[in-house]
Amino acid sequence: MRTKVATIVLVAVAGLHYAQSTAGQVQPVPGPGTGIVNVQGEVDVRRLPPIEVAQRGDWRVSLASAADVRVVNAPAVALTLPPFLRAGGRYEVTWPGGERETFTLAQPGPSGWVRAASEGRERWLNLSTARTIQQLP
Repeated sequence: MRTKVATIVLVAVAGLHYAQSTAGQVQPVPGPGTGIVNVQGEVDVRRLPPIEVAQRGDWRVSLASAADVRVVNAPAVALTLPPFLRAGGRYEVTWPGGERETFTLAQPGPSGWVRAASEGRERWLNLSTARTIQQLP
């Protein structure tokens, strides 16, 4: 009976010692493995390794497996022309690319569109894309 009790106590002590030694592994001072490390020194970017030839130049990045997005029940957006635009008036427009164009407004249309006459021909222009619109005398 004493042998069984001694064996049970010895196994219990050994198990307790094993559990304490493997759980937590706490170190008394900061250092590697504790998550707290002080680093001192400097970095010299002139000593970085050279970039491989395959990595030089423009990089092409693409987005794969993008989900489809569908906008439903969106309200209709109608752009209006500036109030100073009148049929028969002459205007100079600066387009987003910086090009300038002079025309006579023949007919205002919906959503920023106008029928314009310039250099003996008529065509439709979308003035909502213009950077500036200037009325000419």
